[in-house]
Amino acid sequence: MSVFLSVENVKISYQTPQGETQAIKDVSFQVEKGQFISIVGPSGCGKSTLLSCIAGITSLTGGNIILEGRKITGISENIGYMLQSDNLLPWRTIYKNALLGLEIQNKLTKENMEYTRQLMKKYGLWDFKDSYPSALSGGMRQRAALIRTLAVKPDLLLLDEAFSALDYQTRLNVNRDVYNILRSENQTMIMVTHDIPEAVAMSDVIIILSQRPAVIKRTVKPHLGTDRDPIAARSHPEFQKCFDIVWKEMSG
Repeated sequence: MSVFLSVENVKISYQTPQGETQAIKDVSFQVEKGQFISIVGPSGCGKSTLLSCIAGITSLTGGNIILEGRKITGISENIGYMLQSDNLLPWRTIYKNALLGLEIQNKLTKENMEYTRQLMKKYGLWDFKDSYPSALSGGMRQRAALIRTLAVKPDLLLLDEAFSALDYQTRLNVNRDVYNILRSENQTMIMVTHDIPEAVAMSDVIIILSQRPAVIKRTVKPHLGTDRDPIAARSHPEFQKCFDIVWKEMSG
């Protein structure tokens, strides 16, 4: 398969009162169309910083990030970015929240509005279209935030600890919901997570970063099938083997 995203010798430094701090020393990897990539590593190693660079929010100190042959030099409408908080606006209905990205990008066409409606119907939110965020569970709110992101038809989706605010049971169910939605939409995605089981259950490739300044310690490919159930995958014979590999690398 052809390369969809290329991260080439990325280096990231920032200024502190003590002087310059190097967050990312040298990171390179490639992503194919439709892949689900997870980035894991010790707390503070620069996972979220790397993701914000791919999103075009944070500037690079060195290297290049190339999406479909085009160098990323700033915020792009072709990249969707989901954070830990769902950031739904409490005064807007769920349907109006789902349309927000289209409004911001001046893409509120009949075609795109119909696509948003179909996403909500397909993934069980249409019956709540006139409800406000406060009436929804945490899992449903995250599903609504995901549909808002998908409504603008991004080429690449970035998830930054997008499920960490949920309780354990809800998080498992949302993992399955999100995985099924993204696979159904053939979405390419990169997820930052501190949850190793989550990374193993959902990913095609796991990138393990070292302590800061970060480099890639190892890349792991879980062999759990491409059309998996992220909950059932945790009982797969390969799951524990992959978990042990990732855990050992992160603990070493």
